[in-house]
Amino acid sequence: MQGDGVMSVFQQNKSKMQPFIPLVWLLCWFFSPLSVAATPAASFSWQRDAFFQTLEQSFEQARQQPLEQVRARFALQVEQGRHLLAAIRLAKNSVPFAELRRLEEVQFYAAALAAAHEQLMIEALGFVTDTRLTVLRAATHWPTGNPEVHSAIYRVVYGGRAALDEAWVQHQGNGLPAITQFEDIPSATPSVLIEGVRVHSGDIILSRGDAPTSALIARGNPYPANFSHVALVHVDEITGVATVVESLIERGAVIKTAAEFLKENRHRLLLLRLRPENSVLQQDQMAAHRAAGNMLERIKAKQIPYDFSMNWNDDSKMFCSEVAYHAYRSVGVDLWADKQKLESPGLIRWLGDMGMKHFTTIMPSDIEYDPRLAPVAEWRNLETLRYDRLDNVTLDVLLEAAERGDRLGYSPLSTLPGGAVKLWSKLKSVVGLSPSIPDGMSVSTALRVRSLIKNVHPKLRAAIADAEMKYRKEHGYPAPYWALTTLARQALADLQDNLSPGLISAAMNNSGR
Repeated sequence: MQGDGVMSVFQQNKSKMQPFIPLVWLLCWFFSPLSVAATPAASFSWQRDAFFQTLEQSFEQARQQPLEQVRARFALQVEQGRHLLAAIRLAKNSVPFAELRRLEEVQFYAAALAAAHEQLMIEALGFVTDTRLTVLRAATHWPTGNPEVHSAIYRVVYGGRAALDEAWVQHQGNGLPAITQFEDIPSATPSVLIEGVRVHSGDIILSRGDAPTSALIARGNPYPANFSHVALVHVDEITGVATVVESLIERGAVIKTAAEFLKENRHRLLLLRLRPENSVLQQDQMAAHRAAGNMLERIKAKQIPYDFSMNWNDDSKMFCSEVAYHAYRSVGVDLWADKQKLESPGLIRWLGDMGMKHFTTIMPSDIEYDPRLAPVAEWRNLETLRYDRLDNVTLDVLLEAAERGDRLGYSPLSTLPGGAVKLWSKLKSVVGLSPSIPDGMSVSTALRVRSLIKNVHPKLRAAIADAEMKYRKEHGYPAPYWALTTLARQALADLQDNLSPGLISAAMNNSGR
């Protein structure tokens, strides 16, 4: 198959960034989005304030020093990191929490030095990649379903990506390739070559879309993340044709060519593959291919509606994660080592208003930390990072508002026309056309989603973008994430009345208005 769709996503709309951001801001970009919502024990938080100051000093020194002097410091950090990786490889009977915490620090130190000198970026990428691979391999020996273990893996894997992403932004997108290849995990299943990456039948794709709902899924998670969607690859063993199976809110389970999938507006892609040492693959090397084939045939045989309730145990309806989950379950592999329990009251209210009923579920991004899967390759570019960043901060402050009691709403005057659209949608579904309101979505849910997509999110996002532009003119560089969060909070406060009835404040809720 042709891989033009990959580069069409990741080579468009390139733009340049302003000079370096002081490191204290750089670090807050790393950490702030992970602890925005003030929820009791509901969301992950780095809690490393003292560490910020140490990194700030390191970065400021590096900016003033010549490359070779900084390279020596960078090499020392990497050497320490590789000693830690060696210790982690040997720790099979217990989880090496102390080494993982120190490794987390080393990654950020290395990235901070690379942020000061672009010439160190490729070496930083190599070290962070080795760290990711080593930790995920070692994690195959660690207990699953343990929040402390999951948090330790998340800190290193997500933290490494966050560190590299921000360093990449500081260098105007230079210094790193658009495609990062991790390792070509052996597989006996049929495959195709896409932009130099060998993609096998049974591979899983994580992606991030550009819709506000995509940002909500990625950020509305106990472990805020980069990905909002899961899809499964099937490669025909006779024709070599690659297809992608997935479930979409608008249509339920669907089949697309790989080219069609890749040409869609995906902010970033991560390719995952089942490790060959998996006990099921040891018995049947084609199990991953059979898993993809089973799901492909199910979708061909019968339309599977989208599962708005998010009940991952019931495969009569499926949201995106369920496609991969039930495909692999059909061959005896139970993916998603950690099923997340959503506990944030505001998030639960918002998702409940959108039809969700099951709050212990399989979040798309969490499969990245399942050690039974290995990362194969990741696609990204500067423009998508900047776009994600603005979407993330918009949703972060909206989720803060949700914790204060704000709710998504809609005008009562829209109920009647909404009902008419729902009726028309049912008629369109009968004749095989795509409905305006998806099957299984209520009118009230559709109106709340429309409020988010058409009113609340774009207005707030535009206000934040305007505030950032003023900040950039005043300071000479883009607002760092921590400052962007402050700007976003102020923008939301200024816009609050103008967002009604799309966003109903807690005060209005309490007064019964």
